[in-house]
Amino acid sequence: MDFVPLLVFVVVDSLSNLRRAVVWALAVAGLELIWEFWTFGELDEFSIVSTLLILVFGGLSLKYDNALFIKFKPVVLSLFTALALLITWGLGKPLLVTAMDRYGQALPAQFQQLAHQPHMQQILARATLYLGFGFLLHGGVVAWAALRLGNWGWLLTRSGGAYLMMFVAIWLAAL
Repeated sequence: MDFVPLLVFVVVDSLSNLRRAVVWALAVAGLELIWEFWTFGELDEFSIVSTLLILVFGGLSLKYDNALFIKFKPVVLSLFTALALLITWGLGKPLLVTAMDRYGQALPAQFQQLAHQPHMQQILARATLYLGFGFLLHGGVVAWAALRLGNWGWLLTRSGGAYLMMFVAIWLAAL
């Protein structure tokens, strides 16, 4: 959910200045929360945490006049996600298995049956582990991009890198 505010940040920062870019990113993050609540009637924890991180890191960027703070927001989110995935896997309650048990009824009937088969449960457990390590790697690569690349390179690494990492982790888990 944080892609649009960060895209707005990069665009406005390219055309104007850091202060306007952060303010616009914060405004768009707020609008996304309003849209989510209006559309779904509730806010999920991920959206709330993501928006709070944009607020905190955006505020730090404004206070210290340094874009690196807001660029490190996805790094922190990747690390939190990695920890959640790896800790739940280590405790024997892989997050993706738990999520499928909790929200699987939202799937079409033919997929609900598939999701509860032992083979699929094993794939979800492995995907939890592989995604955990993938998010650790993603956080490191995005931190490097924030320090070494320009805004557009950082955004591509943050976004495209996340989707590539998730694809590879899930593909490997399904083997």
